[in-house]
Amino acid sequence: MSKEKENPQVARFCVYCGTTIQKNTAYCPNPKCGKLVINIKPSEDNLDQAKPITKLIKKEQISRKCSNCGSIITSNILEQCPICDSRLEKIPEQDIAIQEKKQQNRLGYVFKNKKLVPEHKFVLKKSEWNFKEGIRVFSNALMAYVTVRLVITMLLTFQLGPSETLDLNMATILLSQAPDIVFGLYPLYYLYSKKHKLKKLGFIFNTKSLVIATLVGIAGSIGLVLIDNFSSLIIRFMYDSGINFYDIFAYLDEEYLVLQNSNLILIILLIFILSLSVISTELVFRGVLHNTLKAHFENNFLGKVTVIVIVALVYSLLFLFFTLPIGIYFFLVNFMVSIFLGVIYEINKNLISTIIANLIYSITLILLIVYF
Repeated sequence: MSKEKENPQVARFCVYCGTTIQKNTAYCPNPKCGKLVINIKPSEDNLDQAKPITKLIKKEQISRKCSNCGSIITSNILEQCPICDSRLEKIPEQDIAIQEKKQQNRLGYVFKNKKLVPEHKFVLKKSEWNFKEGIRVFSNALMAYVTVRLVITMLLTFQLGPSETLDLNMATILLSQAPDIVFGLYPLYYLYSKKHKLKKLGFIFNTKSLVIATLVGIAGSIGLVLIDNFSSLIIRFMYDSGINFYDIFAYLDEEYLVLQNSNLILIILLIFILSLSVISTELVFRGVLHNTLKAHFENNFLGKVTVIVIVALVYSLLFLFFTLPIGIYFFLVNFMVSIFLGVIYEINKNLISTIIANLIYSITLILLIVYF
């Protein structure tokens, strides 16, 4: 009896007619059936031990009901009802974030160039740059920069006679900063139009991050000033080595003289415009290009070094191209400055630190030229 309790009997039945089938019998004994299929049906004693059937969990989806026409809206992007154009109630950001996280966890693939590519590479995220997205934003910002620079150059050139040259004065120095200011407007417009977050540019605004970014920025500005002092030696070495087709020292002396003879209001205006230019440049090169390349390369030491060097080369080459022949003497200096700012950004991972470092450095440089 104990063995029977430990090993309960299992009844065997034909799948088609339900006739009881004895042990070691393969065919149904019913002459009207006689088929080979056998179904093993558990006895009533084993019904309690049967595994329960798992119910499918219905996926929860954010939905809103229009207060005017009663339509159910499942999109979390629409702000108005597509049926009656009535204003819809806002969805809490927490619910949107949870739904987006669930969608991102689903891995899909896109067939491209004869191979399957994970679809997350094509999805535009609100806090991270997609590679193609970032390169496109950088290219559009560069196009705006080139357009403004060409317009300013043509306006100034058309006012000159056949044999006249453009004089270096405070007006031309102020106008030269206009393309740099426009440079960073497009990334901000892009984020605003797409309703993306400033974190995408590398901004972190909590109290602890702001304090650390300020301290790192102040320390970084000291390094930038030291690089600037070293730059005069580099320019002198290049000039003495035979790259002396342009009198760079005469140009710098003329620029210093213009700044020293300007009144206080123009100096304040220059500092204000230069500050906007610094912020704009950091937005494009660190906020867009650096973060875009960083998402493309591996997050290790070699990947970070590669990103910093590429950004520094792009910055130095652009400055060289648009400031020839003066840019030749400042190519190496600009490369070193951009490398240093890239290192600061990787240390703190907050764009505010590089902006503060660059602002303090630029303002200090103007004050040293004017008053010392």
